[in-house]
Amino acid sequence: MPKRKFANRRDWERILKNRYAQMEVQDDRFSGTVALFQIDAVRAPQYKMHQGEEFIVADAGYAWLQYFSEHEPFGVTVMFDDRGNIVQWYIDIVEGIGYEDGIPYMDDLLLDILIFPNGDVVRKDEDEFEAAAKSGELTPEMVDRGWRDFKATLDRIERRDFVYFDLANEHYEQLKQKL
Repeated sequence: MPKRKFANRRDWERILKNRYAQMEVQDDRFSGTVALFQIDAVRAPQYKMHQGEEFIVADAGYAWLQYFSEHEPFGVTVMFDDRGNIVQWYIDIVEGIGYEDGIPYMDDLLLDILIFPNGDVVRKDEDEFEAAAKSGELTPEMVDRGWRDFKATLDRIERRDFVYFDLANEHYEQLKQKL
C-alpha cells in the first residue's frame, strides 16, 4: 500500500516545534494546495548524502514547501535551508492526493526523483518499488501507472517543462507571511 504523507508532518517525531501554513492556488501555472512546513526546533538535524557529500534537509530554520496538485501524478517538496536557499526538490510519484481535516496528504507510491540546485537528477527507491510490486503490496495497475508517471515526470524535468522550478521561491515568500 502507498505510504500516506501529510503536509503538516503530524507524526514526525524529529520535530520539536514547527509552524504551518497553506493556501489554495488556482492559476494557469498551478492548481491545488501549496503548504509550508517551517521547522523551528528539532531533536537532531536530518542528514542525507549526495555524491559523497553530506547535507542537511531538516534542521531548525529549515522549511519544506509542498505542492499538492489537482492534476499531477506527483507531489513536490522543495526544501529550503535556514537562509532561504533551496537545498533540493523532492518529487514523490503518488497514487493520489487527498485531504483530512483540511490538511492535504499524498499517497506515496515509493518512486521518487530528487533534483539538486546544480542540476543533478537522482532516481530514488526503484528497488523498493519493485519489491512492493513483487510482494503484492501494489496492484498491477499501481505498478504500471507508477512507472509510466515516473518516466513522464523525468522527461518533463529533462525538458525543463517543470513549473515548480519557477514557482517555489514566490510561493515560499507568500506562505512565510502567513506563518
